[in-house]
Amino acid sequence: MGREGFSTLRVLMCALLVAVHFAHVNPVKALTIFDKEFADVESLLHAKQYANADTKALLLLEQALQQQHMPADMFSSLGELLQNASRFEVSKAIFNAALERYTTEGELEKMASTLLQLATSERHLSNYNTALTYVRRAMSIAHIERNDLLKAKLNLELGIIRQQQNQIEVALEPLKQALDFFRENRMSNEMSLSLLRIGDIYSLLNQASLAHTYYQDAFDSIEGSTDPRLLGTIKTRIGALLLKTGASAQATVAIKEGLELLQVTNDVGAIAEAKMLMGRALVENGETTKGRELLMEAMRFASSSGQAKLMIEGRLALAQAYMKEQDFERALAEARSGTIDARKSRDLRGQLSFLSLQLSAFVSLGEFKKALDIQSVIQQLREVLLDSENKSAIEGLQAEIELIRQSRTLEKLEESKQLALAQAEREKLQTTLVWSVSLAVMLLTFLVWSRYKQRRQTIILRREVRQQTLDLHKKNEELQAAYKTLEEVSLRDPLTGLYNRHYLESQLPGEIRRSQFSARQSPTTDKAKQDLLCLLIDIDHFKRINDDYGHIAGDKVLSSFAQVLKNVFRQTDLIIRWGGEEFLVVCRQSNREELPELAERCREMVASTPFDIGLDKPIKITCSIGFSLLPPDKKDNSDVAWERTFAVIDYALYASKLSGRNGWVGVIETLDTDFKNRTPIDEKFNFTGSRIATSFNNIASIQWPDTLDNKQ
Repeated sequence: MGREGFSTLRVLMCALLVAVHFAHVNPVKALTIFDKEFADVESLLHAKQYANADTKALLLLEQALQQQHMPADMFSSLGELLQNASRFEVSKAIFNAALERYTTEGELEKMASTLLQLATSERHLSNYNTALTYVRRAMSIAHIERNDLLKAKLNLELGIIRQQQNQIEVALEPLKQALDFFRENRMSNEMSLSLLRIGDIYSLLNQASLAHTYYQDAFDSIEGSTDPRLLGTIKTRIGALLLKTGASAQATVAIKEGLELLQVTNDVGAIAEAKMLMGRALVENGETTKGRELLMEAMRFASSSGQAKLMIEGRLALAQAYMKEQDFERALAEARSGTIDARKSRDLRGQLSFLSLQLSAFVSLGEFKKALDIQSVIQQLREVLLDSENKSAIEGLQAEIELIRQSRTLEKLEESKQLALAQAEREKLQTTLVWSVSLAVMLLTFLVWSRYKQRRQTIILRREVRQQTLDLHKKNEELQAAYKTLEEVSLRDPLTGLYNRHYLESQLPGEIRRSQFSARQSPTTDKAKQDLLCLLIDIDHFKRINDDYGHIAGDKVLSSFAQVLKNVFRQTDLIIRWGGEEFLVVCRQSNREELPELAERCREMVASTPFDIGLDKPIKITCSIGFSLLPPDKKDNSDVAWERTFAVIDYALYASKLSGRNGWVGVIETLDTDFKNRTPIDEKFNFTGSRIATSFNNIASIQWPDTLDNKQ
């Protein structure tokens, strides 16, 4: 081997040693580089240099993909950063890279969470079918992993997607399921977001009162929270609802409050939406110049972030502003562009709104032929969308346009007649007479024909209006039935058919006030029909049923248990599925002395009933019960009565569980005078004394929760 061969071999050996060295150093160095580049992307986003941030993030992604040891969690962190800044296209690429890594590593739950993030990005970009595909894939994983929290988050996202697709009928159920889970697990922010989205649905259905109720519930559930983003979003939604109902001054105040809350966050998408709403409110209040500036700012952001829905809403508001200023040419240009955008997004409501603006602009500009063409397109869309209010308005406008068109035709003919007569005067008398008679005959013929056609058109229009009125009545009846069905769904538990917490919250305050009013009116008379009784019932060892026989068997037990409760209690009593295996019963117009009898009858009925779960033999179950008068202390006002009562029956139920289950413990009434032998329940709730009843040996045998804690 020559000298050149030895030199080449020496170089190759050195290169190999360097490569081996950097193979050990590279992972730590790569992580350090990633942290620095991540901070650079974050700084660019805060500075609103979005194009530079997108480029930097994509370069960082490419570098990270070349480093096979780069953790997938870093991809997810970068994707969430970009998604929070409304950079949805770039965040999709980042999340896809994370999904690929998680798939390779077999991290099922992280795969599902990443699919949820991808669905959110696609939904903001109005790619609803793709978003639904991601949600279904994630839901399959959530079922496999039995991750109820992830299921609730996916149901929330599914409801939002269906709502934005205008599929109102199917959007409410997943939102309700998500709300039930978040409420049961006391997740206030997620519960508030679910209430907010349900309010959006009722707003779309033009149910302003119900929408405002849900928005207010969403706000109340996190009042005092330190999350300005959610508080600001709720405020702007309330402002949008006020703006929709015509209260533009109140809407401006609410939107301004929401915008001030959002300004301290990094949610640029929510800020842009709030500015768009503020622009609309300012235009309605006559501050058109300032309002248009805010609308243009929101549209520029929507265009840069690819949010088609926000772009459509902004363009619609801008076109309406131009119409308000009587700048019909600009209004027409914006309406045309908006129609194209809405058509691309398959937004029928948006198309109809923009076409209606085009129709108004053409009429204002005197271009009636184009207005009639637009009206024809609107009529086709209207049949698809079944928008009754717009339908009536457009039909009236069509009749007005037809009358204007015919008037213009007659005016032109009259002008032609006068020109012909003037010319005939300069010719021979015979020619003048001939032309005059001919023109008179032609004009008379046209007038007769026009009158005949107009009369026929009027008859046809009346017939169509009559038929369409009948159709509208039928559709209104169908919509009322649909609304009633939606309301019924929102108030009942789908598994057991019993009422849910939402129904109880709407009914209970009135029942408490009626009971207390009746007691004050006749304090010394028979109280047999004045008391409200409250029982909290829990199935013993229900988790064992799910573990031993499966969740399907558990569902059968819950359904059968609900039927047992219906057999025990009266039809006038409120039977509520409180959550999981807990059931709440409120007996109206009852006597407090009946509490032990009711509890024992319920316990005995459950213990003696065989529960069929699909096996050869039915199973036996028992239940534990805590009860109290509602309220236990007559000094409690109606505002705190329910919270105090529930705390008492929950405590009593816990005592029944600790004392051996298959029994009951409760408070029949509290005493006005001090009682020497006060029980732990008196100490806990500051009762001067109380009458307690139990199915166990005696009151001394009750194992109270506080007593157990002291022993430990």
